[in-house]
Amino acid sequence: MIVKNEAQHLERCLASVAGLVSEIIIADTGSSDNSMEMALSFGAQVIEIPWEGDFAKARNRTLRQSSCSWVLVLDADEAAGGWRADVLNELLSAEQVDGYFLPFIHYVGEADSGDYVTDNVCRLFRNDERIVFQGSIHEEAASSIWALPDGKIAYAAALPVRHYGYLDEELRAKNKTARNLELIQTALQHDPESIPLQYALGTEHYQQGAYETAAGLLLPLLKTAPAGSGYLADIYMKTAYALQACGRTKEAKAAYEAGLRLFPDFTDLLESYAVLLLEEGELQKPYHLLKIALQSGDTAQKYPSSSGSGTSRTCVVMGQVCERLLRYEEAADCWEQAIGYDAGCAAAWAELVPLCLLAGEEQHLTALTRQTLQAMPSELLGRCIPAALNAHAWEWLQVLAAAPQLPASVQAILRVLPELFRHTQILDAAAAAPLERLLRAGPEQPWVHGYLWAWACRTGDVAAAGKWLARLAPLRPGLAAVHHRIGLESGGGDPAWPQQSHTDPSGDPAAKLPGHADHPAGAAAIQPISFPGLSYAAQLLLQAGAWGSLLTLYRNTSPSLFQWCRLPQPLLRGLLQAPAPFREQWCSIYSSHAQQYGGILCSAEWLLYAAVADSCGRVPQLDPAAGKALQQSGSAAAALGLSYHKLLLAAEAFPGKNPRGSIPWLLLVRSALRDGL
Repeated sequence: MIVKNEAQHLERCLASVAGLVSEIIIADTGSSDNSMEMALSFGAQVIEIPWEGDFAKARNRTLRQSSCSWVLVLDADEAAGGWRADVLNELLSAEQVDGYFLPFIHYVGEADSGDYVTDNVCRLFRNDERIVFQGSIHEEAASSIWALPDGKIAYAAALPVRHYGYLDEELRAKNKTARNLELIQTALQHDPESIPLQYALGTEHYQQGAYETAAGLLLPLLKTAPAGSGYLADIYMKTAYALQACGRTKEAKAAYEAGLRLFPDFTDLLESYAVLLLEEGELQKPYHLLKIALQSGDTAQKYPSSSGSGTSRTCVVMGQVCERLLRYEEAADCWEQAIGYDAGCAAAWAELVPLCLLAGEEQHLTALTRQTLQAMPSELLGRCIPAALNAHAWEWLQVLAAAPQLPASVQAILRVLPELFRHTQILDAAAAAPLERLLRAGPEQPWVHGYLWAWACRTGDVAAAGKWLARLAPLRPGLAAVHHRIGLESGGGDPAWPQQSHTDPSGDPAAKLPGHADHPAGAAAIQPISFPGLSYAAQLLLQAGAWGSLLTLYRNTSPSLFQWCRLPQPLLRGLLQAPAPFREQWCSIYSSHAQQYGGILCSAEWLLYAAVADSCGRVPQLDPAAGKALQQSGSAAAALGLSYHKLLLAAEAFPGKNPRGSIPWLLLVRSALRDGL
């Protein structure tokens, strides 16, 4: 090793090889911290050498100190990743191998992101005076091994090295970019024709996001870099992406095509090209490219790669393409495969959860969650639980609630909510007592206060609703306007001081709430209703089954604000779980809004209306102008919905000739939303 002021990392590095190496040789280039004391504590032999701005020269001086038959070279910000002594010894006993490419995992971005890029670097080789490093920066030893008679470098998949030096905090702390640029430019002054140095310079600018500069440096190398260089594939990848990032799309496509002719199974190249084509609206070619990438799988052994390429990340992108092609089952399969690679793949769960819920596949989601529950991060569970509540997916919620990684406070509320909310006939205000008891553990629990407010709306308990609103007002100021809006529609008397409640035809009391009178600052403090406040309230009311209050809110709010399709998608499934009288009235309100505001409100909203109407056994209404707008939207989902609508109209005109099968209305809603309609 060569080291300078690496006390922060050195212990992790040396501990990772403890018991695997026979000697540790560290060249110090001028440390002023306790790096060398730490090295000595591991039994290292420490030598001091001057830093001359040449990494290869420094490394080669340490190589001359080694006495063992094999040499492992590491940096302080690297660590062996779970190496086993028996595996290592077996590799070192191979007679025909002079060195090994080790799979390097370079973590990038923020430390907690888990993102990484990979490449393969020859850092384990025989102690042979002919094997030396070359290059003042980005030095490498592979060339000297290949120059040996019959020199052979094998690949050691079981010996990964984890590198933490590319994390944002490290780059900032050490100003590595400026240092590297200075070293590369100095070296280029001595050897301006060096392709490796030109590649290194382009890579530095690429990593900084200076894509125009990077493209200018890398593009000429596509013609000059030798085919067997080992980094040509990476030049194609970085060049194509840099061209794409700075808007030179035509040149980017040419670079992708040329690269794939040479490296047809390079998954990063395949996926990146597919994404470019997707941005231009193509679907079939990206589908083909991603299929090849998934068939190729993880190709990190052959090419520089990034986390999830050919596996989880590529599966997520492929699922998105399949969904845009309306191949919903295939999309779900792709996202499930991504979760198979990585149980905590948040991107895959974010796609799969609403798809399964909207398709009515709660059981499938429940089974998958059982299989992966122990590996799901608590942050991911925290996003799944509201989805289950919004969809009234009580069986799935029960599985989620069993996760030991959930905080105790969340587990406690999940023991209460399903039992309270799933029974639509319970209208007793006293039934919320278990919820109130949760406040004994800590009175400041806004999620509990929110559910208590929604329950008061369900049962028509005016006093309780005002009480819980007052507790929530400082944290959720938008809720006061919603509370007031529900009160205005209660009917009879001063809406701020309702005298009684009535029962909605859905069978649920629509609470006559005290409106702004209970708001701490009075009527003047009531703000105009906002979508965030409306979304929060709508979710609480739907989860709690406060159907009458939810209808009141919908009826009395402009559809330009209350767009159901802007709410979390699982809630749309919960909408279809509502009692039939509620769904009937919901359709009537939609129709009146559509008439009042001129035809169709938006494609996705009409498809949702069609789903709710269909669930009531009704043929959705659609006037000619609105139908024409749907047809001209260019959405495949809208076109499919229109076709099925015509079948329903035909069946209504000719009884007994009902169309066979059904249509996934809610999935079409999701597709229309993807299309921005």
